[in-house]
Amino acid sequence: MSRSRLTQAAPLPVHKTDPIDAIVWRDADDLIANGWNPNVVHTPELRLLETSILENGWVQPLLISRDDLIIDGFNRWMLARSSKALRAKYAGRVPCAVLDIPEAEAKMLTVRINRAKGTHVAIRLSELVKSVIDEGGIEPDEVARLIGATRAEVDLLYQDDVFKARDIASWSYSKAWVPQEVKADA
Repeated sequence: MSRSRLTQAAPLPVHKTDPIDAIVWRDADDLIANGWNPNVVHTPELRLLETSILENGWVQPLLISRDDLIIDGFNRWMLARSSKALRAKYAGRVPCAVLDIPEAEAKMLTVRINRAKGTHVAIRLSELVKSVIDEGGIEPDEVARLIGATRAEVDLLYQDDVFKARDIASWSYSKAWVPQEVKADA
């Protein structure tokens, strides 16, 4: 949708029941981690998340219960507490949307949000990298820094055909990838 169409559109309805309508800044040290989150984020991705918040600000609030329990945003919360740069920039505070839901529903919401985030597809990521370098004028080293990749990964993604560059068709795969017939004991 073009920017001009957005400005000419009728105003969006406001739903006062949506948590996003009432973001509150809370002291990160006052919030409580939940004990059920099955999601794990590794150190390189945490550093990338820290870079994202420092460069672009908070673009997504934490979701918390009325009892200050974190429903979504554990890793953002953890960074807000451990990163000296984030603590200095935001005085130890984090943006929160407060949900008034039972714990069982909060647990399912945690899983739903984590699962809905999806995964990257190599071909699309390759097209994105090419466009930010060719059309956006961003240097490959800066692309690597901003997407949490190595320069070699960016160079590979920049190839005309990422799979051809890796010669995927010539790779041999383990027989573990081939279903085997199960024979019953006689």
